[in-house]
Amino acid sequence: MSAVWPGQFVEEGNLNKTISMLRQALGESREGNHFIETVPKRGYRFVADVRDVNGATEDELVVETRTRARLVVEDETDDETHAPESPMIAAAAQKRGTQTAALLAQPAFKFERRSKSRTMIAASAAVIVLAAVGYFFYPARNRGAVIDSVAVLPFTNEGGDPEVEYLSDGISESLIDSLSQLSGWKVIARSSSFNYKDKAVDPQEEARLLGVEAILTGRVLRRGDQVQISVELIDARNNTRLWSERYNRRVTDLLSLQSEISREIAANLRRQLTAGEQRQLTKRETIDPVAYELLLKGRFYANKGGTDNQKRAVEYFKQAIDVDPAYALAYALLSSEYSELINITVLDPREFIPKAEMAARKAVDLDENLAEAHLAMADVNLYAWEWAAAEREHKRAIELNPNLARAHRHYMFYLIIHRRNGEALAEGRRARELDPLSSVHTTPVYELLLTRQFDQAIEAAKKLLEADQNNPDLHTLVGFVYARTGQYPEAIAAYQEGIRLGDDSTDAQIYLAEAYAKAGDTEEARALLKQLEKGKEYISPTGLAIIHAALGEKDKAFALLERAYSVHDQQLIWLGIEGGYASLRLDPHFQDLMRRIGLPL
Repeated sequence: MSAVWPGQFVEEGNLNKTISMLRQALGESREGNHFIETVPKRGYRFVADVRDVNGATEDELVVETRTRARLVVEDETDDETHAPESPMIAAAAQKRGTQTAALLAQPAFKFERRSKSRTMIAASAAVIVLAAVGYFFYPARNRGAVIDSVAVLPFTNEGGDPEVEYLSDGISESLIDSLSQLSGWKVIARSSSFNYKDKAVDPQEEARLLGVEAILTGRVLRRGDQVQISVELIDARNNTRLWSERYNRRVTDLLSLQSEISREIAANLRRQLTAGEQRQLTKRETIDPVAYELLLKGRFYANKGGTDNQKRAVEYFKQAIDVDPAYALAYALLSSEYSELINITVLDPREFIPKAEMAARKAVDLDENLAEAHLAMADVNLYAWEWAAAEREHKRAIELNPNLARAHRHYMFYLIIHRRNGEALAEGRRARELDPLSSVHTTPVYELLLTRQFDQAIEAAKKLLEADQNNPDLHTLVGFVYARTGQYPEAIAAYQEGIRLGDDSTDAQIYLAEAYAKAGDTEEARALLKQLEKGKEYISPTGLAIIHAALGEKDKAFALLERAYSVHDQQLIWLGIEGGYASLRLDPHFQDLMRRIGLPL
């Protein structure tokens, strides 16, 4: 280990992997090992025929040298052979003398070249092992058809330290971000690829389920301020390795490394980067490394779900901005997190919609070509009932990053709000293509509700839940679908389970109270209504209106909706499609409110 990888931190498993790669390069088959034999409990032995080559009677020599950029073939036309320039061979020459070094450099076996009749001579056993090391680091370019789709699976946290989990997850997600910006191919969203976190991976099977042709896997090991990252790119069509590399860098160099890896992946998938894409990859290298690490922590907690984790994510995004006030992505993610917490009525929109707007505008000002910034701006415009601006920003986000599944999903909901169901279904299908396995991917459920396929919607919601029984949001979704189909006892049970598992949003309690009222249990419904009205958290008047409508109290419901209109409550964007207002929908007062908001009747 110390001879082959001097001065580097390398695990012993890399020796096995390198030998395996060497065997593959030499064309070894399962039927037998003609070059390298495994000696149990000892190591490996070179077993091909070996003979000295010396003198003019032998065929011309052809020395094949692998470099990082190309394959160089040099013809030796005289009797003299030269060793490849290698520190290891130089060391061998010093240690054993020039005669031994010459023998190490001489070819030891030969095999036919198809294009010429002369013999190709390869290296001896010692040089073979050294060549294996070179091969391990050599990016084997794919010479087949261009690959049009890739999934980045979650990198393994090799040390197992939970405090470093954010780093392995964050590097994977950052690579997804970078690759998604490159035009002309499909990159699977994080929420689907992370289904394989901490699982044994069969690249071909996972590629089939994700609908891609290539899989990128990796491992991350952190030791203090040093990080070792190993990556491997696999062509899932034939289960062959396209490229692999190992990097030893400081944590402060992660951003430049991310750009380097993205360029290598694109090159090995035979993709030509435009000048704009090159600039976009390089631009992020100027971000403060401390801010970048804080952003990775924020994303880690945002992706864990639950309001407490989301609030923690907000704090990390704010810290990243404090460290690097020019960090556009941090502003965009902060704005989006605010919008998400406003939408589930955790944050008071009167205070936080202006904050979300400020952060989104700052993100766009800092980087007009950042898709996440325009998506954040789309959410802000949606809540402000600026419909044309919201659609424009959705389209701009998708134009900048067609692989951003969240943008397609958000645009789908915009289209649903405006009763453009055909377009909404198309956006939903595109989101599902990019994010086929996400446990929170609810678009198929909404598609079925849109087309009034209620039984199938229930089955789709239950299928999502089966894959993630501990996800409180999915229990709430199942309850929502049951309620929309009039199955209120089942809805009540699902809502209760979601609340028990941690869905502490007021939405869940509002929907539970509505289901109690519709099921005839008005006492429980009024108890929950009273509890909500006395709570310290912000309660949208639109939610309270749903409960009063379910209780048959139309006047109180309309009074609350007017109050919501007067304070420009963002929850009114759902007025036209929210099932809780079904009993009010034909009332002229309701239709007048829809017109004032700018929603289609």
